[in-house]
Amino acid sequence: MRYYFQHLGERLRTSFLTVPASMIVLAILLAIVLRLLDSTVNFGDLTGLDWLSISDADSARALLSTIASSTITVAGTVFSITVVALTLASNQFGPRLVRNFIRDRSTQVALGIFLATFAYALVTIRSIDTLQGDVRNYDLAVHVAMLLAVASILFLVYFIHNVALTIQVDNITHQINREFHRAIDREYPQSSQDTEGEKFDEERLELGTGWINIPSGGGGYVQLVNRQALKSLAEKHDCCLQITSHAGAYVNHWGVLGRVYHSPEDIDSLFAGIHSAVELGSQPTAEQDIVFSIRQLSQIAVRALSPGINDPFTAYTCVDRLVEGLGTVLQRPEPANCFTDEQGCLRLVTRELTFGDLLDASLDEICEHGRANGVFMRHLLHSLLHLSRACGRGQDRRAMLNYVRRLEQDCETFIESSADIEAIKSRVDEIARALTN
Repeated sequence: MRYYFQHLGERLRTSFLTVPASMIVLAILLAIVLRLLDSTVNFGDLTGLDWLSISDADSARALLSTIASSTITVAGTVFSITVVALTLASNQFGPRLVRNFIRDRSTQVALGIFLATFAYALVTIRSIDTLQGDVRNYDLAVHVAMLLAVASILFLVYFIHNVALTIQVDNITHQINREFHRAIDREYPQSSQDTEGEKFDEERLELGTGWINIPSGGGGYVQLVNRQALKSLAEKHDCCLQITSHAGAYVNHWGVLGRVYHSPEDIDSLFAGIHSAVELGSQPTAEQDIVFSIRQLSQIAVRALSPGINDPFTAYTCVDRLVEGLGTVLQRPEPANCFTDEQGCLRLVTRELTFGDLLDASLDEICEHGRANGVFMRHLLHSLLHLSRACGRGQDRRAMLNYVRRLEQDCETFIESSADIEAIKSRVDEIARALTN
């Protein structure tokens, strides 16, 4: 159930509808409650608050009408600023970064507070002189509308300030880096005791010779793999499931999600449960896909290295963030991929990304577009030298050494400066010594 709440929360977070709609509903309820309070309590009669009294219906309507018209006008301005920021982000940093601006709570609240103030003013105007009895008191409802208008003005200033900050590349990469590390904390816990399963080499597992492929049931990106639900399904049907698609992978509608070993008779019911536990969508999400944030940083770096932008310093920042995240992964235990029941019977085998997979996802596209830039490659190898000192596991050392050797070959082919090539070879030798000692 926790996985589904996380998935639902992510979908609500990336929607412009959730926060503004909630604030509008709350504003309407607040307007109704305050008008009922005005009908029972006259705050103008309280000692020292007589200056708050508003008994003229026309004056109350005029004030509320001014608030409503001005807030809906500013709401249009806020929307226009948001569209401009989204367009700039898409053109400058890539379409994948638009999601980060949509998820920004400040933008959602800014749009919501103006629409909520507008809705509050409309409902209050409508209720003036319509309550039963001789009610000529509008003090609380009207003054709360004034407070909402003042709050809207203050938030407009903050919104403009926030937009100016969020379009700066350093702040963008910082936010992506924070999301990257949150994904690492979820998928690579600091202690192996925090996970239920264990890590085994899939090639050495003996699952049997007879299996049935699990049809994908549709095409799309794997957004969610509910391991607990899959293990429960395997226990219920007394079988073993091997899921070969990891979160973030694209599955064709004719493809397979994995295999069923020791398949039960009620295979259709099992397939229906698997399709419910492995959720596909039209786009990847950051819930379980650690590569999602990696690709965002990689996309910024690739665009920065393009001839049209030519901003190597932004590429340096992205590389530093990626290497920092990879170093965190190296310091964590490998994620579990085998899960057993209480009797010790293997029920679920999942596909987990290795350090080599993450290294390729982080640097392949960046190196493809920056391998002819000697200064950039020197910076990259300098960062990889620091990363090599965090490599402790043998397979991680081999993966990184092979990758660095590939970079050396590319540099010899594409870099013309002999000085850059000598510096790169010297750095590669340092990395090789650090990985082999």
